Amino acid sequence: MKQFELKIRLEHSEMNISSNVVGIDIGQSLTKVAYRKENEIMLSMSQTSSDFREIIEFLDFYRKNFNFINFTGGKAFSLYKKYSNETKTNLINEFKANIEGLEFFYKHYKNRALPASVVVTIGTGTSIVVKSDNVKSRSDSDHFLNSNFEHVGGSAMGGGLFMGLIKLLFNMDDYFDAIDLARKGNRFSIDLKVDDIYDIEDTRVDKLFREFTAASLGKIKKDFDIKSIKKEDLINSLIGIIGENIGTIATLIAENYNVKNIVFCGGFLMGNKTVKQILSLLCKFKRKKPVFIENSEFAGAIGALLFNSK
Repeated sequence: MKQFELKIRLEHSEMNISSNVVGIDIGQSLTKVAYRKENEIMLSMSQTSSDFREIIEFLDFYRKNFNFINFTGGKAFSLYKKYSNETKTNLINEFKANIEGLEFFYKHYKNRALPASVVVTIGTGTSIVVKSDNVKSRSDSDHFLNSNFEHVGGSAMGGGLFMGLIKLLFNMDDYFDAIDLARKGNRFSIDLKVDDIYDIEDTRVDKLFREFTAASLGKIKKDFDIKSIKKEDLINSLIGIIGENIGTIATLIAENYNVKNIVFCGGFLMGNKTVKQILSLLCKFKRKKPVFIENSEFAGAIGALLFNSK
């Protein structure tokens, strides 16, 4: 993935964000950066390399502009140690940073506070956090946020599984190329839909439930012509497998905690209209409200940026 950059113009109420801090979210697959420049927040994203070359070049060039470097994300520890000897640094719980960043984006774009929600972050893998006044963080020593959230689980399914499978199946490395192909695909040429099983006049199954997948790859049987499978259909099916499993887990957790809103975020949603449609359908069936927040893949970096503004 090439480096991706954008800017967010700050509103008057957001002007207290410090300009001498940089927030850096280093995940397994993607590294996100956020910092303030005049009246804008500068955001950038690149692939996480094994030697962290891109982010080291950025910090070595811009470090004189920052009094604090705030790190978050699962791969951040080694750079936190590297720079803590020469600059003021913080290493921030990634769940806390992500919630804080989402609250910023929700307020910025919707002009109101983020409601009680199940927050589903689909990155390389998937984490699920419940944000509600009825839950309490297990790490109350950090003053960064109110302690009204709890990490409740997740799934090994996510962008890592997707990229691994398209590499194994098609030797593809570019996420956006794969997503573009998936948009042209029809997974139900190989996936078995509920509607494929029940007779059209059978009233035991309602119209919405008929749209669900009965068996992923369920049409690939003994007499199936493997050569007839289109790449775009199979990639579309892979997204369906991941999306339906994560969506099912998320809606069950939302039911368990009696929360209506499910916020979906993370790098696997970038440009991925297919997975958003699947997640929305599952929420509709379970009477939950799906929430997609613009630029939410930068939530962790934004949350890290905000740490010294509290």
